[in-house]
Amino acid sequence: MVVEPKVENSGIPQGTFVKRHRIPRPTEMGGGYYQPKDLRLRKTLVIYSRAFRIVDCDGFTREFYIAAGNMDVGEPEEIPMDSFGLEQEQAIGSTRTLVNTNRDVVDLKEYSELALGGSRRNEKLQQYLENDGKVLLFKCYWDDPTRYGTRMYYTLHYYLADDSVEMLENLPRNSGRDPYPVFWRRAQLRKNPYVSPAPGMMEPEAVNYKPEDFIIGETVNVYGREIYLYDCDDFTREFFKRYTGMLQPSLPVEDTKQVLVKLTYPPHTGFGTEEDSLANCLSLTPRAPRRDINKLMSDQGKSLRFQGQLLNGKSEDQKRRFVVAIFLADDSVGVWELRQRNSGFSEGKFALKSKKRNPATGKWFEPKDFQIGSTVEINCTPFKLLRGDDSTLKYMEKNPREFPFADIRAIGKKLVGLQQTVSAKGEVVSADDVAQLAADKLGYVMDPHELVTLRRACGVVREDAEVEEEIDDAFDAQEAPSVIETSRLVQLLDTMSGNP
Repeated sequence: MVVEPKVENSGIPQGTFVKRHRIPRPTEMGGGYYQPKDLRLRKTLVIYSRAFRIVDCDGFTREFYIAAGNMDVGEPEEIPMDSFGLEQEQAIGSTRTLVNTNRDVVDLKEYSELALGGSRRNEKLQQYLENDGKVLLFKCYWDDPTRYGTRMYYTLHYYLADDSVEMLENLPRNSGRDPYPVFWRRAQLRKNPYVSPAPGMMEPEAVNYKPEDFIIGETVNVYGREIYLYDCDDFTREFFKRYTGMLQPSLPVEDTKQVLVKLTYPPHTGFGTEEDSLANCLSLTPRAPRRDINKLMSDQGKSLRFQGQLLNGKSEDQKRRFVVAIFLADDSVGVWELRQRNSGFSEGKFALKSKKRNPATGKWFEPKDFQIGSTVEINCTPFKLLRGDDSTLKYMEKNPREFPFADIRAIGKKLVGLQQTVSAKGEVVSADDVAQLAADKLGYVMDPHELVTLRRACGVVREDAEVEEEIDDAFDAQEAPSVIETSRLVQLLDTMSGNP
């Protein structure tokens, strides 16, 4: 068989010159058919009146002649260069051949070759013959970011024969998912997936994933999911080491922390109380919420009342005064506005009496959340508690465990060490001076409610004390003394220090 190599742009139909068969020898050579002993290097063969010069052979042919009776195949010689070959070498060496060939030109040349009777070339045939049966295996996972998502593990196969990718899901037992493990059917995986919005539109050139794109510790995008590669098999590791010089590591995989997702109750609609609405979620037959009967009976009619001031930053609301009350029987809270002459605001109910949540803690308001000087937010409105009525202060002082800021003994223990300093101030001292001494000498900052408790326990009423005109009578009657008697304060501090 004689085959002529195809040369691009030669203008000659090339390919198979003489088909495979037994070729007869000329009559001068004795007739018959050509045999291996007739083929030698640097010898001319006449085939159908055409002379062919043998210049070289491959290694297998040379070994065959040596094995077949130590025959000498001859020495190779160089092929003489013709004018067309010289032009081809010059064209290859020129810069004009470095320009990328247009895809349309390549397609047109392939079409012309097929139209002239040529066969369609198989570009990936060599790749298939060399890599058939060779598959790269990667282990990967994807963290589902949805509400009830979990970590999904996959096995990724990369077929070297045709650069196709396959992904299989590794489903555990009783996972509750459909038993169809194929996540990505075997096909080429594009880096730039594209969906044509209309039939017949031109699609961009496909950019497919190659073996060098699969690196342990990085991600691969499949269906918009970032698939994380964390391990591979031994064959894949040896392949990358042999062909790319890269050593693929094996990364440890930490198990995701199991989070128990609990069902939450729907928010309150605003109709009725929150406990009544919650009863419809707890049982099929709604029941009335349980109440603390002992608390209802013992604290019936008792309430803690405070005078409040709006802290919304508006100058016209600075002089408005409110009554903020919490009822001890059911811990309900209500707000009423006091009458102020020429204020432009009418007195009356500001917030309906009901149980309200404390935005700072997320729980229901409790009596211990209310103290003089603190700020409470009711119905998205902040109120600063300026003072409390006499019954409120007495109730807090009788229950020091629940209200530690109203415990005079606890306040005295914190101020131990000021005996000598306070006694040197004279017969009386102002509450502000005591607070300043505690901050300077002891590093303790007293709360406004603690100052009120100390004034009530150790203070004396001054005859020249001035009362603000806008203060309501209910709060004027319990106004704490403005000054503290030094002897009573020293006696309290001595008692707390153990030296009566």
